Amino acid sequence: MALLLFFAAGWAAATEVELEVGGTSLRYDMPAGYVRVSEESPALTQYLQAAMPPENRLVEAFYTPADIQTLLAGGGAVKDTYFMVQANRSLESHTVSASDWRSLLVQATAVMDKVDVNAQLAKDGERNQRMSEAAGKPVRMELGKVAAPQVYVQTDNEARFVVFIPLTINVDGEPLTINAVCAGAMVLVANKPLMVYAYRASSTPADIETAKQALGSSVDALLALNGSTQRSP
Repeated sequence: MALLLFFAAGWAAATEVELEVGGTSLRYDMPAGYVRVSEESPALTQYLQAAMPPENRLVEAFYTPADIQTLLAGGGAVKDTYFMVQANRSLESHTVSASDWRSLLVQATAVMDKVDVNAQLAKDGERNQRMSEAAGKPVRMELGKVAAPQVYVQTDNEARFVVFIPLTINVDGEPLTINAVCAGAMVLVANKPLMVYAYRASSTPADIETAKQALGSSVDALLALNGSTQRSP
């Protein structure tokens, strides 16, 4: 109950910001105590983008100022939940109808639990080079066995899933091992497909629940703020 009250209090004081996706301005509730990483640290934004698959664009990331300083200082594990909103580069300029999105979502979730995440990630052979260039020092990211994402919520408009990400990040010879949990959602917001994520740097049962609750608040607020612009087929 204390955890739920914490999130209710935090999101009640959220700050509304705008996100640009494919020429569309979307309203987003930034949690209390968080900042836009693109404004607070453009260098960290470049580093986060470098770690992502090239086909995805980092729309925005949201961290606490303390966690940003931790990362910029050379990186222990972040303490708080952090958030990312991403868009697929090939899709974000398109207007996707609700009916087309339902079809895409059904197809995607039907195979999600069979995806070999490690094999997909291994196809990106330039990730470490991109991250090193963004950081200005040698970076090597090594992933452990990443299990297929598990869907825990699905509607006509969204699918929410959880995935566990064991990894070691070696920055300039200093390794850091993390067993992270990611709660993610594929969601159509104002006819724009988005991926919304909430991460924790550890994956205890409490961390998993925290990530799910944070993701739910983020997605629910996105849909509430932008739902009136949704166009039916």
